[in-house]
Amino acid sequence: MESGEVGGIANRLVDPEHRLPGEVDSEESPLLEDAQHWLEVYRELLTFKRTLLRTAEVHKEGAPDAVVTEVSSDQSLLLAELDRLEQRHRFWERRAQELQSR
Repeated sequence: MESGEVGGIANRLVDPEHRLPGEVDSEESPLLEDAQHWLEVYRELLTFKRTLLRTAEVHKEGAPDAVVTEVSSDQSLLLAELDRLEQRHRFWERRAQELQSR
């Protein structure tokens, strides 16, 4: 993988407008099941990213300074991505509430 490609991936991961494959088609869906599906997808992604962040924190304990610096950089990217995922999860919570109240 080339550095430009990696940079593009990193930018997408933190871009608040980034959507997962198939997600855009569901945003206007009248089906509660679609919103529930995306809620579950984002719930799983949030759990995964939070686990990575906890693992990174443990990995830094007692590690050499260079490792701590590198892992901290990884954590910064993960925190930015976590923020995007939380925003999308909130979107799908609101969407599911809208569809339930119809």
